[in-house]
Amino acid sequence: MASSIFKKHPPQPQANAAIQVSLRDLLNTIFFYRWIWTAIVVGCFVLSGALAVLLPPAYRAEARLLTLYAGYYDMQMDRSSGRAGPSFDPTQVVNVEAQILSSPELHRAVVQDQLGHKAGREALDRALQSFERHFHLEKVDLANLIELSYTDSDPNRAAQVLQRLISDYFRQRSGVFTQGRLSFLVAQRDKVREELDTANAELIAFQRARNVVNIDSQIAAAVALRGLLHQRQLENDSALTQDGSTLAELVKDTVRVPADIELFRDNTEAAHAIDTMQLSLLQLKSRRADLASRYMEQSPFVTELDSQIHDVKTAITAQSAHLVSTVRIGHNSYYDTVQDRILRLQSDVAGEKARQATLEAQNRQADATLQDLIGTANQLRRMEIDRDLLVQTFKNFSQQVEEARIEQNQMDTASSTNVRIIQAPTAPTHRSNPPLLFLAAGLVVGLLLACLAVIVLSSLRETFLSPEEIERSLGLPVLIAPMSPNQPPTALQRLRKNRALQAPPPPHARGPRRGDFGRMIMAVNNSSEAASKLILMLAFRDDDGMPTIVRGLVEDLEARSVRSVLLLDLHAGSGDYGLPDQDGLLHWPGEQSGAPPLQRSPDATDALLSYLPLAGRRVLVAHPRPDAVMPIGRQAGDLFETLRANHDFVVIHAPAASRSFTGIENSVLADATVLAIRAEATRKPVALTLRQQIDEAGGRIAGVAMTNRHSYIPDAIYRFL
Repeated sequence: MASSIFKKHPPQPQANAAIQVSLRDLLNTIFFYRWIWTAIVVGCFVLSGALAVLLPPAYRAEARLLTLYAGYYDMQMDRSSGRAGPSFDPTQVVNVEAQILSSPELHRAVVQDQLGHKAGREALDRALQSFERHFHLEKVDLANLIELSYTDSDPNRAAQVLQRLISDYFRQRSGVFTQGRLSFLVAQRDKVREELDTANAELIAFQRARNVVNIDSQIAAAVALRGLLHQRQLENDSALTQDGSTLAELVKDTVRVPADIELFRDNTEAAHAIDTMQLSLLQLKSRRADLASRYMEQSPFVTELDSQIHDVKTAITAQSAHLVSTVRIGHNSYYDTVQDRILRLQSDVAGEKARQATLEAQNRQADATLQDLIGTANQLRRMEIDRDLLVQTFKNFSQQVEEARIEQNQMDTASSTNVRIIQAPTAPTHRSNPPLLFLAAGLVVGLLLACLAVIVLSSLRETFLSPEEIERSLGLPVLIAPMSPNQPPTALQRLRKNRALQAPPPPHARGPRRGDFGRMIMAVNNSSEAASKLILMLAFRDDDGMPTIVRGLVEDLEARSVRSVLLLDLHAGSGDYGLPDQDGLLHWPGEQSGAPPLQRSPDATDALLSYLPLAGRRVLVAHPRPDAVMPIGRQAGDLFETLRANHDFVVIHAPAASRSFTGIENSVLADATVLAIRAEATRKPVALTLRQQIDEAGGRIAGVAMTNRHSYIPDAIYRFL
């Protein structure tokens, strides 16, 4: 049984944290701060009304100037490139004219005309600052338009000041664009002309000194000559290499050629005799071979032939020893031919070497001439570039001089300027600061500040105003959220009660009544499968309105139970559930003691608890005895099981969590824990911490009971929600 009692409940499913803010919740927040934003809106409106009354009337005179591509800007056309458009950004026209109009010197001249020349410096500075505050200039770049305005309490004076400003502007503008410009351009043109003449003289002197007629043709001729010489040098080097190699090989081979050679050798007769004897020897050898084939080796015929062969050989040997030849020696003609060729090659090699030296000298001279021509050409190019720049500069200055003369002629007449007045300043007839404008601005600013104040206050507020805020913050369902008993029923509630033909409840019945706890009881019944339910009611503070919720819950549980309902009051505030009379009965306000008191049998819990019956109800209220030590946590399992055995529902009003941890420790033994949150009092971090502590202890939170709830939305608006 202990294992079933102390078994930790599974974690409760979290509610959807992404609940959207409803219109009713938003209006509830707005009307909660109604006095703050009402004070802000009324204060801004009153302040704007005071400003509208106190501020003097202001009249605004306006004028418009249109800038065109004429006059000075027309002279800036890029005619050299042939383009028809301006060579600069079109917005520069408006910017330049706006700079002249906003010039402090122009403003000072206008103020000086107003005050006169006798005005002091301090008075002039003050008037200038006042003029700057009332004068406004605005550029419209896309339309090349300049809008001028001046504000004053006198409409005629505002128009006059603006007209004087425009007149002084045209006069100062003419001086800015034309004063000293023509003479400056003429002086610059003459100076450039002198530099151009000097550059031409230096260029001609340089050409004469370097003998330069046509530098490009001279460089081309020098390059061609250098190429020809280089080609000839290569051909000569090739021939020299070939002839030298041939000469070396020929000299090497000529060493073995003699000057004299043997012409012929004559030994004809002696050789003829030897040849005859050798022929005879051959004939004898042939006969011997024939006889040897027919006779024996010792036969006389063969022996005779051997003797003859021996004699012939002896004669041949003797004759050969005495053989005499005639030899004739003469001059070698090939030797003379080779020597002639060697002399010719030596001559060619000597000539080629001399030619090689000459070509090398000519190549060096051609290279030096070419480099000198290239340096001269570079110097000549630089001088020509400088001369061309001076020519172009002279042309530009000459063109600008002509343009300046034309522009000066144009500036002499007002109609030829590129700035045209398309709206002349006139005296305004209507104020620029009407009172309604201040009132509307004050109302708009008040609404914006009020919205900002409500947003800031609602973001800084950590308390709850509605059940929706509790469900969004804690992720727990709100099981009951009755209106505060101190708030009278609204007109809409009275209308609904009259339509249902219900009499208004007595004063004590305001707030939670019987039948309002159906959702809470259903959540308790679904929390576990136990036959007897143990309900733990827990709040963070003693003033969170828990007794009112507990009394209403006990009344609804009494109607749904067969046995008695036990209310275990562990809360320190005795008297929340009535005081005993002389008969030992408790009386709740408004209850009549018509029924007999409830009787119970003594059990093991009498040593810890004292029981008092509730008059007229099947309800027992138990309080800890003064000298008893109440078990907490898992040690209280036996006590709670005994209470479950005698009652269908046991409602425990635990001590406030701010001063005791008993309720959090006992939450693991309860079938369901209900948290009490007081509207406008319980802070969100406190509620989140309390819920986290119960979850860590293993308790199961069925939901939240919201107390002291108020409705801030008026009935005329609430009926449409």
